[in-house]
Amino acid sequence: MKLPATPRNQQYADQTAKGGVLGIITYLAMKYSVDPALMALSMPLLAAGLSYLSTLVGDAQIASFIGVEGDRSRKPVKVAAKKSPAKKTPAKKK
Repeated sequence: MKLPATPRNQQYADQTAKGGVLGIITYLAMKYSVDPALMALSMPLLAAGLSYLSTLVGDAQIASFIGVEGDRSRKPVKVAAKKSPAKKTPAKKK
């Protein structure tokens, strides 16, 4: 099942990819016996680094590698608002 390429789905895919990169780094650190305290301190820094890199590569407004829209002018992404249901008028009393 393929999901449509909406900004929300792009954001989910981007965050999943970043989590996968952090998981691979954690796996390699465990495999090579890196100090657990160093791993715990480095994970937030690595996550911040990935977010910063994604602002340089992709959409800066949502820190997404794949969330690029338009001409890369760094303008905020336009997300269509959900339409509110039509207001019902109350029934007239006789």
